[in-house]
Amino acid sequence: MENLSSKQAQVLTFLMDFIAEHGFPPTIRELCDHFGFRSLNTAHFHLQSLKNKGYIQIHPGKGRGITLPETRRQAGKKIPVVGQIAAGSPILALENIEDFLGIDKGFFGTEKSFAVQVNGDSMVDAHIQHGDYVIIKIQDQAQNGDIVAALIDDEVTLKYFYRLKHRIKLESANPRYPPLIFKKGDPHSFRILGVMAGLVRKGHSVQGVRAKT
Repeated sequence: MENLSSKQAQVLTFLMDFIAEHGFPPTIRELCDHFGFRSLNTAHFHLQSLKNKGYIQIHPGKGRGITLPETRRQAGKKIPVVGQIAAGSPILALENIEDFLGIDKGFFGTEKSFAVQVNGDSMVDAHIQHGDYVIIKIQDQAQNGDIVAALIDDEVTLKYFYRLKHRIKLESANPRYPPLIFKKGDPHSFRILGVMAGLVRKGHSVQGVRAKT
């Protein structure tokens, strides 16, 4: 299927999330309200583009006449595996999602979550091994000692988080690796994507971009 524009990807993500949460698609008016579209024609334009590219089906004459292919309906209920994330990009933007784990979003007690696959051994003393999938609860704050997924420039890393006076320290769970220190004015962009909520260690067919540890 063809590539999507940024706005088309956002609309598709909204449709998937809405259907997964409510069990039925949004109306055109609900779509307009969510994105702030002033004209129904704008919403129709994006939906028609998604239809032409094979991402949705439209049934004229129905108030909620949008359906997703079965694979995308199921994906909306699963935990997405994300890869590299450009600075400023929403975590769950479609272009960041590499695949989906075959696990329901509510399994780890949080609907707002994503997964990253571990690449490396810097968290082995926290029982996080190379190839594991770590489930991350989306939030932008953390407590000292939390294991966080942090975005450094455009790379996701897993580390223990500590907020110290005038600096932030990200610490590995392997003495071979020195801590990462961030101070005010540091040239590297840094933000917390979320806090570890669980771990999956089993054979999955997902092959996403891996998070460095």
